[in-house]
Amino acid sequence: MVNSDKLKTLVDWFKTHEIQWDQELIEIRSNNDGYGIYARKDIPKKKRVVKIPKEAVLSAKSTGIANVLDDEGIDGGCSLAISVMYEISQGTDSPWYGYLQALPAGEDLPIFWSDEDKAWLKGTEMDDAVHNDLNDLKEDYEEIVQPLMAKHTYIFTPQIVKEFFSFEKFCKISTLISSRSFEVDAYHENGMVPFADLFNHRSGNEHVHFETDFEVCDACGALEYCEHQFLEDLELGSENGKEGEHDEHWSDVDEEDEDDEEAEDNSDEEVLEDEDEEDEEDNGPLKDLEELEAKGINIWEGDNEEPTKDTCDMVLDRAVKKGEELFNTYGDHPNIVLLSKYGFCHDDNKNDYVSVTEDSIIDACLIVTKDQLVSEGAKGDDEALEMLAIERTRPRWEFFLNNESILCPKEDDEEEEDDFEEDDDHEHGGGCCGDDHMDHDGHGHGHGHSHGHQHGGKEGESSHGHKHDHAGGCCGDEDEEEEEEEEHEHEHGGGCCGGDDDGEGTKSRPYFMNEEGLYEDSLMCLLHIMFVSEEIFATFENVEEALKYFETLAEEGQGRGKKTKKTGQINQAKQRVYQVCKLLSEQRREEYSENGVITTVEEDIKAREKTENIRHRYALTCRISEKQILNKSIAYYEAAEQSASTSEPAKKKSKKGRK
Repeated sequence: MVNSDKLKTLVDWFKTHEIQWDQELIEIRSNNDGYGIYARKDIPKKKRVVKIPKEAVLSAKSTGIANVLDDEGIDGGCSLAISVMYEISQGTDSPWYGYLQALPAGEDLPIFWSDEDKAWLKGTEMDDAVHNDLNDLKEDYEEIVQPLMAKHTYIFTPQIVKEFFSFEKFCKISTLISSRSFEVDAYHENGMVPFADLFNHRSGNEHVHFETDFEVCDACGALEYCEHQFLEDLELGSENGKEGEHDEHWSDVDEEDEDDEEAEDNSDEEVLEDEDEEDEEDNGPLKDLEELEAKGINIWEGDNEEPTKDTCDMVLDRAVKKGEELFNTYGDHPNIVLLSKYGFCHDDNKNDYVSVTEDSIIDACLIVTKDQLVSEGAKGDDEALEMLAIERTRPRWEFFLNNESILCPKEDDEEEEDDFEEDDDHEHGGGCCGDDHMDHDGHGHGHGHSHGHQHGGKEGESSHGHKHDHAGGCCGDEDEEEEEEEEHEHEHGGGCCGGDDDGEGTKSRPYFMNEEGLYEDSLMCLLHIMFVSEEIFATFENVEEALKYFETLAEEGQGRGKKTKKTGQINQAKQRVYQVCKLLSEQRREEYSENGVITTVEEDIKAREKTENIRHRYALTCRISEKQILNKSIAYYEAAEQSASTSEPAKKKSKKGRK
């Protein structure tokens, strides 16, 4: 359990730094080697239960080495990790000592598991992520932290480095801030927000959310109009040949200067006048003041009030009963994010997903295409058939890669490419391929995922605001998956067109299926292009014809399509598309095999019930969830394949006229 002395020191620190909470409504309790917030009585919703002044926030802008980090251009999660490490190294001299002494040493994340424990993640989405995270932390430490310490030895002495800035400590602190930091505002960016991080996580039905005024001066953090904004307005005004937009904020300053100059010229006269009027003041206004004070009226009230403090607040979304723990949410994340960032995961996670690689899609397409060629009468051995399959698939894959942004536009693409807004319907109403497939961005897998945050004064809501990127590590700030999708290069001599892989040890672009086992639209679009008839594909030379084809599929999916002479060709394409989808899911499920044996979901559940190792339980939870998704996927596409194979083509109209 948590040391009671640490809790007392923490609470005292909260009070010293003017963090406000109603102690009659909520209390801090030790909870599973950490802390939790509990209701002492029934509390109505919309109640603001905690107010944290931003002066209490620990960030790269508030740390004692903020100037060094700024000079070196270090920002993002790495700068916050260095800030926390530095303040910890200062011990009781740090302004945040009372807060930092109560933090755990780090979260028990998979990157710290033993090789034996990591082996339990085999086949899961975590398998690659854990290795990527550790590699990227090592890269940050070697390329950012170590050069910083070598350059500023007066701060990072050998003893300080040895005790507080080892790679192991960097990893621990990086994972700690990954799970506990919030997106504060435009000045602090990500920061540690004392007290706010005491609320534990719940997926759904959480009680509180985090509110902050995000739009502050990014140079000084001022909420109100400040000198930086004034200077910016002056600069903008001079560029436009106009006065600054907010000059009225500062006009009184100039008037005061002029008044001061006049006051100096007439100082002697004023002194004489003051002496002459002294008796009059004693006999006049002071009597009135005494009378007002006697009546209990304070005419000075409000004159010395301090300006409203800029705070981060925790606000109740729903009512709480006495004795309940108050939960926040870290956002809608799949188990891979929850486990890699926060050290836990759970069953029935609606945000879970499973990915398949582009290489596996290539292999599956070639297998089905070879069968198609045989059914069409092609002859030859397996190698000859594979060359024919590559010859057929190559131009189709090229077409998809060259036109993906048109066929499957993302929201950002739609904003930039207004020309295709009228064609957006092919993405919706059952997906671009006429089935209830997930949107191409709808897998919600959380790579580079930022916890939901809306800015807009106190209406802005945020959960823990640290971005996590499986490719970029716990401190990563770039979304590698987006880069992969946007910058995917097609090698004519290999890869998806047959030939050597791009390189060893690197996985090709991933495609995703959602919790229901349905593949994303971009993959379904690709597969339809791969298996559409030669006659229809020939018309795709004009991309508008391809868009019309997918609109037809969408209409069929909504039950609005009409049977035409091409219906039979479309159904054959669908059958092969679903055949590939089923094959992909079956092959993906085989990645969980151990010694050639794939355990069932039921067997994994029983194994989880028996183990007392929490790491093993979490690894099995990930595996169980992903296998359930794959089982649903296989069942769905098997049924879809059978349905497409039994669909009747359009009947030819009789040429006979009416009698």
